[in-house]
Order: sequence, then structure tokens, then C-alpha cells
Amino acid sequence: MISDKWILLVLEDGAFHAESVYYAINLAKRIDCSISVLMLAANAECDSEGLNSEQGIVKKILKAIRAEKVNVQAKIRYGDKASEFLKHLAGSPSFAATVWGGKEEFAAGRNKIKKKHWFSKIKANIRCPVVRPTIKERK
Repeated sequence: MISDKWILLVLEDGAFHAESVYYAINLAKRIDCSISVLMLAANAECDSEGLNSEQGIVKKILKAIRAEKVNVQAKIRYGDKASEFLKHLAGSPSFAATVWGGKEEFAAGRNKIKKKHWFSKIKANIRCPVVRPTIKERK
């Protein structure tokens, strides 16, 4: 599937939540979109996970998305995460939705004592819906 519409899947520091990847895949299929994976990392020297190596996390995510027959592209950006995220938005096609797959602190509201998460500082500048999929607990 190749589409002019895109879903942005945001990940950070080599961490991701499987439910976010699956949500992005299912949403892309449902609304006939491609997926743009954006991995944000503090700096290239911290790349101990080998984010872009053949066995790296980004390659594994791309493989999983392609296995579902969804068009996908990926970009790894190093530096200030808020700045790199905004640069990516400025240089990319408009997105139908942003799926948050990064660290949980942003969505879970656990930063009341610590400093505010970088994503919550720029969320107001994002012109598409932002979703943070979670696993529902069964009773």
C-alpha cells in the first residue's frame, strides 16, 4: 500500500511499546495510510543499541510493519528531541495522526515532581491528533 497520507510513529532512545506499533499498523490499514517511524535519541554517541544496525530496533520495527503490507519509512534524529521532532514535522508531509510510542512518562502523567517531558512542551504545536495506545486491563 502506497499512500499520500502518513501516520507518524514517534519512538525515543531505542525504547518502544509494541502496542503503539500494532496500533499504527492497524490505523494505517484502516485509513489507507503509510507509516513514518521517527526514532529520537539524545545523541549519536549514546547509540549503544545500534538503532540502525541490521539487528537494531528500527530495522525490527520496519520489518514488522512491512510484514503487514504497509508502506513505511524511517528516520533517526539525534539531538534535542523537541527540536528534532519539530524539524521532522517541518520537512515531512502532513500527518493524519501521530502515534506516541516513546517513553511512558509523557502520557502517564508521572512527571508531576520531575521536570516536564519534552513532548508535553510541544504537543500544542502539533496539528494532528496524538494518540498513546495502551493495553486494556481485562477484569
